[in-house]
Amino acid sequence: MKNRLLVTVLLAVALVGLPGTAEAADVLHLTGGSAEAFFSSTDPSGCISTFVFLVANDENRQSPPDPGSASSHGGITISQRDNCTDTVLLGATGLAELADPDFQVLGPPTSATLDTTIEVFDFVSSSSFNVDVAMTWTGTGDVNRENSNGHLELPGLIVNSHFSGAHRLADASGVVTNGVNFTPNPSFRAEISSVISGSVFIEHTVDID
Repeated sequence: MKNRLLVTVLLAVALVGLPGTAEAADVLHLTGGSAEAFFSSTDPSGCISTFVFLVANDENRQSPPDPGSASSHGGITISQRDNCTDTVLLGATGLAELADPDFQVLGPPTSATLDTTIEVFDFVSSSSFNVDVAMTWTGTGDVNRENSNGHLELPGLIVNSHFSGAHRLADASGVVTNGVNFTPNPSFRAEISSVISGSVFIEHTVDID
């Protein structure tokens, strides 16, 4: 649960990590579903390892006093390394706004699907490319219902979060591809959440213009 809450906080920071002032603040009201998955694979040579983290969330973003607006986002991180030469080959990350049909969580929660395209930026080559995502989560563990709170301090930011809802472990399988499938194996860890109520409050504590 602590890992899932941290993922929510980090995604929230990514969504609102924009220039602001000491008075600036953002609130994400979390409703609906979220899903995350971790993947790891090694090529037949045994040298090149690939790690993928995928997350999708529903949220209602609000910057007081504005009333806010509902939206969904998907985020992905892809890292690839040649362990035989100790070389980083790929370090890509991206975040995309999702249309309503792109991300669905069913049940209390039972399953989830994500079908979208995310543009990622590779810090190794300093270039961008698109990855197509077609992923399905199937719940495997017991449904756990609980409340939790989190607090995170980063340079220039204070993040407080609250979650109330249900979550369960899951298996995730599908493709993350740009012509090469980065997820040939099922997830080694995945989770689905159904949020009854949740919020992430981000306060800019210094001038970051």
